[in-house]
Amino acid sequence: MEAWVKGVNPKGNSTNPSNWDFGSSFFFAGTVVTTIGYGNLAPSTEAGQVFCVFYALVGIPLNVIFLNHLGTGLRGHLTTLERWEDQPRRSQVLQVLGLALFLTLGTLVILVFPPMVFSHVEGWSFSEGFYFAFITLSTIGFGDYVVGTDPSKHYISVYRSLAAIWILLGLAWLALVLPLGPLLLHRCSQLWLLSRGLRLKEGGVPEANGLPRPQKIPTSA
Repeated sequence: MEAWVKGVNPKGNSTNPSNWDFGSSFFFAGTVVTTIGYGNLAPSTEAGQVFCVFYALVGIPLNVIFLNHLGTGLRGHLTTLERWEDQPRRSQVLQVLGLALFLTLGTLVILVFPPMVFSHVEGWSFSEGFYFAFITLSTIGFGDYVVGTDPSKHYISVYRSLAAIWILLGLAWLALVLPLGPLLLHRCSQLWLLSRGLRLKEGGVPEANGLPRPQKIPTSA
């Protein structure tokens, strides 16, 4: 196991590739620039360690810029929410429903389907797969669960590369969702207050018990 962690396949020339094939190296590079750093794979030579330091110094800021631009581009499709108050109530309801649908589909694609795939490929339970996805996308990266590290399994060559792409897209999605979550709650509360205000106009001013107070009829002196 120690040899496998250091990037050497103890089985020699088997069908299971080394830890430092292209897919595994791409996955390692992704964990460096995203600052996840599982710790299960690391350069062991002095030259590799020096290169990793300079790669991280350049790659981490570039990754932050990339995620910011990607999140800004995705957020650009939701600019109509900024003019939300100026639109009819029907449009407001449709926008809130569309935003809720977007967040639901994004959660399925980023946080539900990938753990199912990881669970199937790695032999984990779904809770373990979801735990790995959450720890990864939150950039905690304990390293207790890492995809593509079981030497007894034969992974496809692009498996870890696809996992690295999922990490980048998941981080960009989270950068978009984090400000949208409070926005959705704010819009829902505004819609509730609007609908409550309309009911008050139709039924009069409510008493403490929730029943409408009868309107006063002016009397002549």
